[in-house]
Parts: sequence; C-alpha cells; structure tokens
Amino acid sequence: MDPSSIDIFVTRNIDGYVVAPAGARLPADAMEALGGVVHGWTQQIGEANVLPGWRGVRNDLDACGYSVLSEDDFMALLLPRALAPPPRPIKVGATGALAVAA
Repeated sequence: MDPSSIDIFVTRNIDGYVVAPAGARLPADAMEALGGVVHGWTQQIGEANVLPGWRGVRNDLDACGYSVLSEDDFMALLLPRALAPPPRPIKVGATGALAVAA
C-alpha cells in the first residue's frame, strides 16, 4: 500500500466519509454499523499531511486501519483547495478588519 494514497468511501446512513489507506480492506462489521459504504475515489494525501487535524486521522489509520470523518472535517482536510468553498470575505471598518458573518 502506498502511504501517500488514500481511498475515500461515502457512508450511507450518516453525512460523512471513511478514509483508509489505498487498497486496504475495511472491517465489514464496522462499515455495516455506518449503514454500509460506497467507494468514492482514491486520492493523494497531499497538503493534508501537514494540517493539524490530520494527526487524528493518521492515529486512527495506524490504530484501526480507517478513520470516519464528518463532512466538515473532510472538507477542511481533504477537499482539494480548487474545489473548497471560498474564504469568507473580510470587511474593513473604522476599527479594523471584521469577518463578515454568514
């Protein structure tokens, strides 16, 4: 298995993803508890490897061979930056920069 490649699986019963080393077998009982999973794609870890949140994913991969990510965590860690939502605009006011509330 290539440690820089991961398989991304979409969960059926929850809004989330399962990440596993590319080519790894997932435990059937754990995946059934998620309502089953469907293989989505394989991708390189890329810049996620240096993000603080990746440490927890790496620990899960080392401990049990897979990691379950919420949709928000997946977007923050693994969504290619070209597809990521744009950053929130900054509004400059009299007192300095203020983030625009969503």
